[in-house]
Amino acid sequence: MKRKLKANNPTTSEIAAITQIALAAFTISSFSCEIKPGKKNYLKRGCNLFRTFKNSIILASLSLTLFLYSCGGGGGSTSPSLPSPTSTGSSSSTPPPPPPPPPPPPPPPPPPPEDKKIYETREYDSQYGLGLIKASSAYARGASGEGALIGIMDTGVDFWHQELDSADKFTSDSLFDYETRSPSTDEKRHGTHVSGIAAGEKDGSGMHGVAFDATIFFIAVELSSAPEEYEPAVIDETVDYSGLDNFWSYAESLFIQRGVTVVNGSFSFQGNINDYTESALRSSFPKTISTLAQQDIPDADKTIFVWSAGNGGAYADQGVDFSSPEVFGGMAHLLPELQTHSVAVVSVNSSGEISWFSSHCGVTQDYCLAAPGESIYSAYSQNFPINNDYEPFSGTSMAAPHVSGAIALLADYFRNQLGNTEIVNRLFVTANKSGIYGDSSIYGQGLLDLDAATKPFGQTTIVASNGRLNKHYSEMSTKLRNPGLVIGDGWLSTLKGKEIAVFDQLGAPFFKPLSFTYKNNLSSLKWITTMQSSASRKIMEVQKNISHNTNLVLGLAKNNFGEHNYTKTLWAKDLRQLKYFSVKQKTSSDGFYFFGEGLSPSIYFGQNENREKRFMRYKDYESPYLDFVNEGTFIGGGKRISDSSSILTSLFKGVPASNRIFGLKQEDTRGLLFEYKLKSDTTLLSIQSGLLEENASLLGSSFNGAFGSITDSKTYFSGFNSSFSFSNLRLLGSFFHGQTDPDLTTLGLISELGELSSSSYTLGLEINNFFVLDDSFAFNISQPLRLNKGKASFLLPIARTRYKEIKFEEFEENIDPSGREVDIELAYTSSFLGGTLFTRLGVIKDEGHVDRKRLDPFFEARWEIQIP
Repeated sequence: MKRKLKANNPTTSEIAAITQIALAAFTISSFSCEIKPGKKNYLKRGCNLFRTFKNSIILASLSLTLFLYSCGGGGGSTSPSLPSPTSTGSSSSTPPPPPPPPPPPPPPPPPPPEDKKIYETREYDSQYGLGLIKASSAYARGASGEGALIGIMDTGVDFWHQELDSADKFTSDSLFDYETRSPSTDEKRHGTHVSGIAAGEKDGSGMHGVAFDATIFFIAVELSSAPEEYEPAVIDETVDYSGLDNFWSYAESLFIQRGVTVVNGSFSFQGNINDYTESALRSSFPKTISTLAQQDIPDADKTIFVWSAGNGGAYADQGVDFSSPEVFGGMAHLLPELQTHSVAVVSVNSSGEISWFSSHCGVTQDYCLAAPGESIYSAYSQNFPINNDYEPFSGTSMAAPHVSGAIALLADYFRNQLGNTEIVNRLFVTANKSGIYGDSSIYGQGLLDLDAATKPFGQTTIVASNGRLNKHYSEMSTKLRNPGLVIGDGWLSTLKGKEIAVFDQLGAPFFKPLSFTYKNNLSSLKWITTMQSSASRKIMEVQKNISHNTNLVLGLAKNNFGEHNYTKTLWAKDLRQLKYFSVKQKTSSDGFYFFGEGLSPSIYFGQNENREKRFMRYKDYESPYLDFVNEGTFIGGGKRISDSSSILTSLFKGVPASNRIFGLKQEDTRGLLFEYKLKSDTTLLSIQSGLLEENASLLGSSFNGAFGSITDSKTYFSGFNSSFSFSNLRLLGSFFHGQTDPDLTTLGLISELGELSSSSYTLGLEINNFFVLDDSFAFNISQPLRLNKGKASFLLPIARTRYKEIKFEEFEENIDPSGREVDIELAYTSSFLGGTLFTRLGVIKDEGHVDRKRLDPFFEARWEIQIP
C-alpha cells in the first residue's frame, strides 16, 4: 500500500502566512470538464456552492479561514481584500460561445517512418496530444522520461489509478494529503488528470503520459474552482500578500530543494499580466520571486517552472483581454530573472489551432509554447476500488503538463547531460514555427515538437582534443577509410562497441557508435560499368623488341571478343586503349635502364624479369608493397655484376589500382627499391629492400576530420623471392616483411599510433607437361600482405556535463585483423580447341583477413582464344 505523507508543520511565520492565505480564494487554473451523460458534474456543483458562499462575505471569510487553516495551521490576517487566483478555464454550465471559426488548420504532418509506428498504439492514439507533439519520434529514439523527476503541485492525486499505480511513479516523500485530512475524490480529479498527461504509465490500457517512465514528486494543496465571473486579482500596496508570499516561497522551495527538473503549475491568479507592474509584484511577493529566481543555483541546475497561460478566452464575452497570459504564466515578463527557466503554455485543439478559451502568448512570446489542451483524455479519479476511469478535460491546465512531460523526456533522452535551461531553450528553438505558428503573439515560440527536439539541430560536429585545446570537426568530414586488405577488419573491430558523442549547433549530445565513421567503400558504378563485366575492357599484354637492345611492353584494351560498334552496348566505353607501357633499354653489355607508366616497376624485379605474353597469372611472387603503386610511374636501372649476379634499383610513385575501383582520390605514394639477384640455370634468388612513403595514408587506410591527420607513413620493407627448377618441376617461394612508422601530425580521436609490422608469404609448385605436352599444373599456398602488429590510442568524446564540459575517454587497442587469410589453390592450364583452357579450384580461409570461421571454396574455368 502506498504511503500517504503529510506536509511538515510550518513555522510561526508560516502560520501567519497561512492566515493571510485564508482570506484568498485559491482557484485551479485551466480546469473545465466535459462530462459524459449520466455522470455527476462535481465541478459544477462545486462552482454553485462557491457562488452561494460568495453572497455572504463574512461567511466566506470565516469558512475559507478554517479551510486553509487545516492545510497548515491557524492564526491569520483580517484583511478582506486579498484576491482569489482563478481558473483559466470555464466551469459554468453554459460556457460562453466560441469566437468565429478560425482559418483552416495546417495540413497534417506526413506519416512517420515505420520505426515510430510501434509506439503509436491504441493507448498512444487515445490521447491525441501525443501525436500532435510528435512524441512517437522521441520514443522511437529511446526517450521515455526514465530517471527524470517532475514536480506537480495540485489539488490531490489518485495514486491508485492504473495510470499512476506503479511502485516508483511517485517519490516516497510526496505529500498526498492536506494537513488534517485527505483530499476528496472530487479534489483529486484535477491533479490526477494533470499527472496522467505528464507521466501516465505505458501499460497497454487507457492512455499514457508524455514522459511515461518519469517519476513525480507531488504536493497536494487545497485549491478551488474558477468563478463564473472573471475576477482579476488586485496586486498593489492596498493588499497585504505577506502570508501568501511566505506560503508560496516555502512550497516552491520544496521542489527546488528536491532537485526536480520541472515543476508543473496548472493554476494561477486571474488577470492579464499587462495590467500589473513589476514594482507591485516585487513588493507583494518578494520571497516567492527570490525563491523562483534561484539566483545561487547554476542555470544548468535551475528547476524549470511551467505555468498554464490561463483561460482568459473563456471570458471573452465579458470583455476580458486574453491577449497575454495571466499572472503566474506572465510574471516572467515583468521579472527578467525568471525568464530563462519559466515557460508559459497556451492551449491548442486537435487541429493544432489556438483553443477558443485559451489566453494568448502576447508579451511572453519569447518564453511561451503552444501545446494540446482541449478535450484531452486522461486519468479520472473515482471512489475506490474503481481505478480505470478516464475523462476528457479542457484548459491550459491540460496544455502545461505536455510541456512539463516534454522537458522530463529530454532530460532522459540526453542522459541528464543538458542543463535544464538548455532543455527549455531547445524546446523553444525546435518548436514548429511554420504556417499559423509563425504568429508569435498567439503561439509564442510555436507548437511543441518532440520530433525536432530529439534530432540534431543544424550541423553536427565531433569534438577532438589535442591535449591542450578542443576543436570541432564536421561529422560528415570525419571518416576512416580502409579500401585495402592489409589491415582487414582491424580498424572496424577497434571501433565496434565504442560510442562517441556528437554535438549539434545547440550543444546537445547525440550518441552514435564509433563504427559509423568507418567506410569500407563499395565498388564505384563507373568501375563496374567499364571494367568488371565488359569483355572489351580485358587487357592484353604485348611485348616487342623494337631494336636489338630495346624492349617495349604494352598493356592494350584491344581485344573486344565479339563486340562491335554497329549496335549500342550496355557498357560505357573507355576510349583509352593503352593502359600501361614500359621500356627497357640496354646501355652496355651489362647495364640497362627502364621506365614505365600505368604500372609498378615489379615487372623488372624477381621472377618477372623474363616476361611473356599472357592473359592471366595465377600467383604473383613479387613484393606486395609494390601493390600500393601498381598504377604509377617509375624509372630505374640495373647492372650485371657477374655471370650469376646483378643489382637493380628503381624510383617510383603511384596509387593502388583499387582507388579506381572505389572511386577514391589519393596523393601519390613514393618509394625506392633495391634488389640483389643471384641466378643460374635452375635457381633464382632475389633479395629486395625498399622504402615506401604514403602521403596521408597508412598501409592503404586513411582518416580525416576529427580523427586527426597523417602527414606520411614510411614503410621499410625487405624480403626474398626464389625459385628452383628440376626437370619439369619448379618450386617457388617468397616472403616479405615491413615495418611502418606513421607520422601523426594532427592529434584527434586517434591520439597515438605505434609502429606497425606486416608480412606476406607464398609457396608454390609447378609441373609442366603434367598430363600432355605443353600443359601445366600448379599448387600454391599463400598469405596476402597482412598487418601482424599495430596499436592505436584513442581519445573519444563520450559525453558532456550539464555545465557544457566535454568528457573524454582514452583507450588503446590492437588494430591487427581478426583473421589471417590463407589461399590454397590448384591450377591447370592446357591448350584446347585452338585456344587456352584455364581452370583453378581451391579454398580461402578468412578472406580479407577477417575471421569467418569457415572455408570458402572457389572454382574457375576459362577458355580464351586470340583472334588475329
